[in-house]
Amino acid sequence: MAEVTPFHGLRYDEAKAGPLADVISPPYDVISEPLRGDLYARSPHNIVRVEFGSTDAEAGEGDRYTRARKFLDEWIAKGVLRYDHTRAFYLADHYFELGGERLRRRGIFCALRLYQEGRGIVRPHEKTFPKPKADRLALLRATRTNTSPVFGMVADPKGELATSLERWMAHGPARLVADTHLGKERHLIWALDDPPTARKLAGLLRDERVYIADGHHRYETGLAYLREQQEAKQIELDEDTPNYILAYLCTLDDPGLRILPTHRVIRGARDAIDAAMTRSFDAAPLDPGALDLRAAGVVHVRGGIMRSLSLRRGQDAALPEAWRSLPVAHAELILRPAREAGAEITYEHETARAVEAARGDEADAILVAPVSSRDLQRVADAWEKLPEKTTYFYPKVPAGLVLRPLGD
Repeated sequence: MAEVTPFHGLRYDEAKAGPLADVISPPYDVISEPLRGDLYARSPHNIVRVEFGSTDAEAGEGDRYTRARKFLDEWIAKGVLRYDHTRAFYLADHYFELGGERLRRRGIFCALRLYQEGRGIVRPHEKTFPKPKADRLALLRATRTNTSPVFGMVADPKGELATSLERWMAHGPARLVADTHLGKERHLIWALDDPPTARKLAGLLRDERVYIADGHHRYETGLAYLREQQEAKQIELDEDTPNYILAYLCTLDDPGLRILPTHRVIRGARDAIDAAMTRSFDAAPLDPGALDLRAAGVVHVRGGIMRSLSLRRGQDAALPEAWRSLPVAHAELILRPAREAGAEITYEHETARAVEAARGDEADAILVAPVSSRDLQRVADAWEKLPEKTTYFYPKVPAGLVLRPLGD
């Protein structure tokens, strides 16, 4: 099944770069313009300049992709970024708070071999869009560097991976190489460069499928770049670096794995919304103070009034069988006709903000219960894909903890 390998990481030297917390950033897909400005101000070496640089003319000559390469080259020349001389897996603990609970998600940074989807070794669960893939491909062409990882999950049915990571982190041979705090979050990184132990880790993952949690566009971009390199006859060996992509892997049952719901805010097409709800659902008033999305499944909000929507028997017949039971799929029975009627649909992770957006007369909100990692596994194993923006894995894996260069 999945082949993973250690790699020569490119990492910040805090003695020259400054604190690691000041130079990492969220991945490109959650960086707003205000956040990008904050990250630029945080440090002249913040990885946002490479991961998702500014398009302003004041940012310098060339486009954001040539500037990204320029920053990488300058930082490497100055020792701000340094190559690790030995190939390593990078083990990572990410501590964070959610809902008043202190959590830890444990993962591994590795080089994951790229596989065509039809082989079923690396399985997606969401559809992708052309524009983000074009952006990521332009960045990869310019930098030949994986700046942020694909986030994947593995089953680890016997718990061998989790047990081994705990032992290697606590007692060696993994070496702690970074420890940084960013607000209420903490990142600890260990380098596992002991060859026998690295081979054992690769062996533990050899029989696993990888389920993409986050980074579908990055994975498909890696495949597109690999095809370009093959067609240009730049690939000579199966071990050449474009055959792999930077990945962060954790187990499906990791205690710190959290998937937040992504609610839908709809502007316009109210006649289509009402007709779809009448056709497919039974509605019942819902007390906002008693909102429990896991129990309610799908909730409609308009003018501050909430209604729980229960799918009528047989209305899910047109939905793919693997995801008929999921509230996010039921919501499509409303969203699809709304889109066709010209509605504008945006996405919101914060329940309170989605409800607030639907408090006036301009928008409706469709609140949905979150899916689980096992839901995603089931859908992917059935060769199905969920609607776009189904999941929000929290927190995101930052860019800049470790980069993976493809070489010149």
